[in-house]
Amino acid sequence: MLVNHVMSVILRASSVTTKLSKKSSEECFAYAMFTVVMIFGAELFTDQKFSALITLSSAFQCLGFSILMVQVVRERSISSISLRTLYMYIPVFICRLSATCLYNGYLPMDRSGDYLYQLIEGISLMLVLTIIWKVRRVQDAEESADTCAVWVLLLACVAFTALLRPSLNKAVVPDGAWTFALYVETVAMIPQLYLLAKLGGEVESLQGHYIACTFASRLTLMRFWYTSYGELQTPGQEINWPGIGVMGSQLLQIVLLADFMYLYVTSVRLNQRLVVPQTI
Repeated sequence: MLVNHVMSVILRASSVTTKLSKKSSEECFAYAMFTVVMIFGAELFTDQKFSALITLSSAFQCLGFSILMVQVVRERSISSISLRTLYMYIPVFICRLSATCLYNGYLPMDRSGDYLYQLIEGISLMLVLTIIWKVRRVQDAEESADTCAVWVLLLACVAFTALLRPSLNKAVVPDGAWTFALYVETVAMIPQLYLLAKLGGEVESLQGHYIACTFASRLTLMRFWYTSYGELQTPGQEINWPGIGVMGSQLLQIVLLADFMYLYVTSVRLNQRLVVPQTI
């Protein structure tokens, strides 16, 4: 059963976070609430089919933004939050929602694709907008070290969208919107990682969990597309270029986050503060 597999992953993650329970009550509470919601959500709103991994991936990402919201509300290490990363998530959710609210080519095949998946994506968008608004009230844009050139990343995403675009919706605009969201999401964390590497030093634990949730989201989605990427092949083409693009984007995200996740897992395992060495 899919729910058993999902719960085993969530419970293992929860057992790890209990090592930091004395110092990280907010994170433990967030993970506990997430576990409860996922149990009831899987039972009530999904058919526990393999495609529900898409919804689970979005749920992990939404959890990450929820944890980041806690950090912002408590005004802890606001300067280490990349607004440029958050700005990039706005077109991600808008484009993906435009492709999934009106078309079903990229939706989960179980009941979670009827409205739950879109609801989670919508909540994530609202969280991103709220976090941006709150951070801008505190953070001085002129003095911020958040200087990654995102326009270069966006231009690359436009190029890859034109070259490697699936056609499950069988319409150019919604297919392009979904693909553009996919590629922008692939590089959205680069400004955040760049900022952390530039600042160096101790990373707020809430922010570490936010990035870890993003990593879990990418792993979950990559697991789905590893099995299903063959469905992306364009009829008549010998090579599945769209499938290669989708799998390549998932793998690139894993590689980009690998160094940070090594530091994150080490800090959890040793019950130490998460410290990123200054490399820029």
